[in-house]
Amino acid sequence: MSEMQNDHNNSNAVTNPIQACNDIFIRPSEVFKALAVKDNWSWLPFILIAVISCLPAYLYFGVIDYSWYVDAQLSVLAPNASPAELEMQRSYMGTAESAKSSALYLTPVMLVIVSAISALYYTIVTRNDDKSIHSFMDWYGVQWWTMMPYIIGAVVSLAILVMTEPGSQLSPSAMAPLSMSFILGLDITNPWLSVMNEIRVDRIWGIILGASCLQQWTNFSRNKAYIVATIPSIILIAFLTLLASLR
Repeated sequence: MSEMQNDHNNSNAVTNPIQACNDIFIRPSEVFKALAVKDNWSWLPFILIAVISCLPAYLYFGVIDYSWYVDAQLSVLAPNASPAELEMQRSYMGTAESAKSSALYLTPVMLVIVSAISALYYTIVTRNDDKSIHSFMDWYGVQWWTMMPYIIGAVVSLAILVMTEPGSQLSPSAMAPLSMSFILGLDITNPWLSVMNEIRVDRIWGIILGASCLQQWTNFSRNKAYIVATIPSIILIAFLTLLASLR
């Protein structure tokens, strides 16, 4: 009986990072169980996310009417600016080509920074847990696995943008098609756009994955794991809500 059980457990084990990239969506606990004893697996989701996440913004700035985009942004950011000030601001915002180029490197850089902050948070909140033996770099690797659902949102966004006519006046919510901003059809001038962009299916999915890892790597109860995994998103959305309310 014991031997049969061991065989069953071995058949369910995640044995390589490619399998893990698939199983993170259907068997996250098994993936995190494997990550607890495996090294260098997180490079694969890092590469996938770094490459795919920048493509929606790159394509977005390639299909929209960039002059309209700049004017709409300035109407929100500098509503009382003089014509001379607006012209100066327009020059700072560059061209569609410069925006596309910036998307290719700024998006991965921002994800690296956000992942580092999240990893530091996880390291701090788990340091007094008896079961937790993982370092900052371990938790840093975990962040890329919790962001794997973002790939689904990016692929949906790419499908929308590919079908968009060049020169369109398309809301940035098209880059976050699984968000409330896209569902509600918020336009570029809506002050709540950034808030609603962060309330999205892939973020909630990422929270679930973070909680799953905490339950595997620590002695946290299910409720505590979900609370800990949710706090960073609550802080971000609360901060964006404050900014939106001040406009």
